[in-house]
Amino acid sequence: MTFSYLIFFSPLFHLWIVEVAEPGYEAITYSLITTATNAVSPLSAVISYQLLAFFPLLNDQESIATDTPEVRSQFASLQALVMLINVSSLLSLPLLPRQKKETRELVAKGEMSKFWGSFVIFSALTFLCYSTIVTYVTVKYHDVYGCMKILGGGGCAADESSFMALGLVTCIFAYCYGVNFYLSYL
Repeated sequence: MTFSYLIFFSPLFHLWIVEVAEPGYEAITYSLITTATNAVSPLSAVISYQLLAFFPLLNDQESIATDTPEVRSQFASLQALVMLINVSSLLSLPLLPRQKKETRELVAKGEMSKFWGSFVIFSALTFLCYSTIVTYVTVKYHDVYGCMKILGGGGCAADESSFMALGLVTCIFAYCYGVNFYLSYL
């Protein structure tokens, strides 16, 4: 159990649910937020493995065990990339209401959007299917497809291109950051 997991499930963290949820719907709101949080874990694992395609020395235990300067450099680069991605999540803060008063005003307005509701459902289903298919293929057919760079392997051939993996990771990040930028700043 990680420290961030313990913080997320602490009672103090969920006090804001009472402010957002309509009276009588606090439990279902809590369940929905918890489900959404847990549903992201498989997707983040899949993207993490796909990022390893760009760091070939980190794909097998033998090269990590050598502990050469090249391995350390790639590991440092991977850690810097992950930290940059984590810090960039702060760009979504403008989407949140600033104070309790603004939160209550948003709830009181009761505005709904069919487009954004459909967009969220479609996105969730797309990412769920994507992470399920990639996880299934890498577990069930590891001997055949586990080496493919698009699935996080080191490459089945020495000259295998990283273009597909780069394109896929770029599309995912463009989607996440593009929607966030559009909603926050435009």
